Amino acid sequence: MITVKKVSFLCSLVLIVAISGYAIYEWVTKEIINASTLFFLFLGIGFLFQSLTWGELNGKHEGEKDEMEKHITLLSSKISYYLLLLLMLIVLVVSEKVIALNDIKNIPLVIVIGFAWITMPITEFVVSKKYR
Repeated sequence: MITVKKVSFLCSLVLIVAISGYAIYEWVTKEIINASTLFFLFLGIGFLFQSLTWGELNGKHEGEKDEMEKHITLLSSKISYYLLLLLMLIVLVVSEKVIALNDIKNIPLVIVIGFAWITMPITEFVVSKKYR
């Protein structure tokens, strides 16, 4: 492991442990979980995997990647897009406790899922027009 990767990994790990400790403390003492705590915990986990994959917190610039690294980025982007859509649908079903679409009351979440569904096809269309 190179030094930058070790430092990035260690900083990410410290960040995750500190935020997790704070979240557990808040949960035990006040019986609440703050959205900001969850956000920063997810941010720390993202930094951890970024440093494990590319060796630094900021990742590699697209121009510095070789063909295999570009393929990894493309494939993981597509997989994560569909996985995110699936997770959003699961959150919708669990939070609404219904399966029938007509029974859903959280319309903003449905709109966000709809926007997420159309984002990739529209983006691919626009980018393809640039190169054709």
